[in-house]
Amino acid sequence: MTPEQPRAISDRLWVPDNPDGTGWADVDWVSAARGSRYHYRHGAPLAEARTAQPPFYLVRTRLESDELIPHENDYYVTREELADFVAEVALSGGAEVIWHIEPCQSPPTEARVSGPSNGADGYD
Repeated sequence: MTPEQPRAISDRLWVPDNPDGTGWADVDWVSAARGSRYHYRHGAPLAEARTAQPPFYLVRTRLESDELIPHENDYYVTREELADFVAEVALSGGAEVIWHIEPCQSPPTEARVSGPSNGADGYD
């Protein structure tokens, strides 16, 4: 596929509201958000987009059930692991649900998480 082909396909399938490629569209595939709208824009190439991300994320979950008192857990994950981690909790977390996600520049030492550093480890 030539570099021009993805642009041609996108231009044919997706007509943005604004000349800069941004706009709003109805959410029609996620039942929890159905009826609302999402904002879209063209994305940067992957390598460039990765450099704009924080190196880590804090994912806070909440565990609550009839058998347990409410409990919150903080997980620190690298930017590359975020999507897989969120999918894993969402699909198999049971009573443990995602409470919120926030950027993190440096997790606590106690988290024992290694990740993006100087680019030599494949993260950049």
